[in-house]
Amino acid sequence: MTTVASAGPDIGRRVLVFSSIGHALMHMMTAFYAVIVLTLAVAWDMPAESLLELYAPATVLLGIMSLPAGWLSDRIGAPLTMVIMFFGLGLSSILCGLVPKGDTLMLSLALCGLGVFGAIYHSAGIGWIIRTAREQGHAMGVNGLWGSAGLALYGIVPGVLITLASWRAAFIVPGIVCLVVGAGLLWEVRRGRVGDRPMPATAGAQTGRKEFWRVFSVLSVTMAFEGIIWTAVMFGAALVFETRLASDIESLRAGLASWGVVTQAVLWVGLATSMIYIVSGFAQYVMGRTIIDRYPLKSTYIVASALQILAMLALAMGNGYLAILGAIASAVLSAATGPIENILIARYTPSRYHGLGFGAKFVVALGTGPIAILLIAWVRKATGELDLLFYGLAGVALLITLVALLLPGGERAQAQRAISAAAQPAE
Repeated sequence: MTTVASAGPDIGRRVLVFSSIGHALMHMMTAFYAVIVLTLAVAWDMPAESLLELYAPATVLLGIMSLPAGWLSDRIGAPLTMVIMFFGLGLSSILCGLVPKGDTLMLSLALCGLGVFGAIYHSAGIGWIIRTAREQGHAMGVNGLWGSAGLALYGIVPGVLITLASWRAAFIVPGIVCLVVGAGLLWEVRRGRVGDRPMPATAGAQTGRKEFWRVFSVLSVTMAFEGIIWTAVMFGAALVFETRLASDIESLRAGLASWGVVTQAVLWVGLATSMIYIVSGFAQYVMGRTIIDRYPLKSTYIVASALQILAMLALAMGNGYLAILGAIASAVLSAATGPIENILIARYTPSRYHGLGFGAKFVVALGTGPIAILLIAWVRKATGELDLLFYGLAGVALLITLVALLLPGGERAQAQRAISAAAQPAE
């Protein structure tokens, strides 16, 4: 790990800026295929679900490559590892946009690049922020806002670029942006203005091998199942909205067409999916300071997991608008549980192993993503819709809630006792 002790108080702000931009780009560029595929299916005259299956290997890599990415971050430092992410994502996205028509093998390989380099972010970027932030919950809230902005843009950016140009532009333009940001970070690293530092101690958190394995064992189960829910909503919501909002979108398009404004249905599906993450992003920012920094992590985690059951039922049973509310609720609740997991791992893992710790987390959390992709394709082929999938995920959310009860508690009470003890006059 690269330590920069002379960077002063500005190190946290600079790290937060670059890591947050990386969070936004990573989430947008590993998710925007879910919207691009709707137009690609028409251009290539192939079923959307068949083209969506091409992304399954990329989702596998997005999970399993988190561990070697974490190892790399521990060896060369988070700043340089993030530079590699920016350049890798940018080049991979550009390659996706240059794939010849109908070449599914080349497209799948290019998409795998998005998975490989996208895997770097969480292993390197999250711990980087937590180590350098003064207020961890607030910093995670800001970072989460940017991540949710990226998820919001995964619907808007490809929708706009496809409308103005083509599906190729939807890949190439974000790729160029990513290369520019990577060059900017590399410049700042070489100037010595961006660096890293060890994790500060946390009052009230009892660290040790026993506590680490307890936390990580419980979170391994909950994160694996949460990964399925997260990916299912990310890639399934657009397909749900396309079906349940079809008549509303057609009426809107017809109304705009009468005024001479021609739009494609994919633009409105993209905007609907973007609403999910715009709302969840602001919610995560608020929760970072008002909830995560103030209330016990375990209690907050359990409540958020339990409410996820209702969100899945809304996606399974609701009409188009209720399904949107369910998807928004699911994203908001994930925005609450994700930072809690990150803070717990950072507190119970030695700083020198943060890269591996977060890498292991996201191997588990993202490694289950392919299951969701395959379930979406299988359920839609079998039933023509995704109701059955989300009913099943409501049961998964219940299981997550029960397992979360095993997390260690009383952390805040321990911290208060430590503060009170320190305040006692010496005898």
